Amino acid sequence: MPADELYEENLPFPLATVATLVILLVALLMLILFILQLSSGPLGSRPAPDWFYLLMFIFMSAITFLVANFRTLAIRITNQSVTVAYGLIRKTILWGDIEEGFLDSSSPLGYGGWGARIARVEGRWRLAFNVIGASKVVLRLRKGRAREFMFSTKNPEQVLAIIAQETEGTD
Repeated sequence: MPADELYEENLPFPLATVATLVILLVALLMLILFILQLSSGPLGSRPAPDWFYLLMFIFMSAITFLVANFRTLAIRITNQSVTVAYGLIRKTILWGDIEEGFLDSSSPLGYGGWGARIARVEGRWRLAFNVIGASKVVLRLRKGRAREFMFSTKNPEQVLAIIAQETEGTD
């Protein structure tokens, strides 16, 4: 752990891994059908055009990449900021932009499942990076379109203690 790092956590989401594998298999099937049809001629009595299999392979490959991006939620808290990331999708918040942190008491279904999304909670816009089955911490922000940021963690007490310590003198 680097010297300025206060906390690090990676929350795996096994369902996303399973979904990634299933979609990848479908993408590979489309590629195989494309190659077979190019090399052997039309498949079946009412064959799809060649471009269809190629297009479906490209589309399913893109979906595979998108779903694979959500396999792990990474949380990194340093002396400068809180960074929460689902692969390439990340949110970094500087300590000066955080008013307070608190435990989220809303229903896990209120966010519509796992992933990165925006929701309206108690009249406020909230950006959420959610994993099903983990506690949720909310950061109330001083600025931005979404004035709250929620993320899942397995250690909410430890995360909230760090947030309280780091935001203590920023009022």
